[in-house]
Amino acid sequence: MTWKNIALHGAQSIARLCGIYEISDTHRLPNGAFKVKVLERAQDYLAVPNVCVRGPDGSPEWISGLGQNEREALQDAVARVMSKLGQRDEWQEDELVWSDPRDF
Repeated sequence: MTWKNIALHGAQSIARLCGIYEISDTHRLPNGAFKVKVLERAQDYLAVPNVCVRGPDGSPEWISGLGQNEREALQDAVARVMSKLGQRDEWQEDELVWSDPRDF
């Protein structure tokens, strides 16, 4: 029996933290870096960045990455974030939304 098969007693799902990665981008981000948390789920891996861009209406446009392994999910998340950040040369702090630091 693995951790994926334990009885959840009414909970819907379980995931395991694989790692937290810090990605530097001193050109576009005001603080110069963001983090990505990678979770192993029952069927795949999910990578969740701690930053996103505000949409036209001011609401956060969160991005995540998926993959069949940790590396694929991390690569997908980094590619998506960098693609979004690459739409401009520089972002102001009020144009970004950061997750709660306790989550990372």
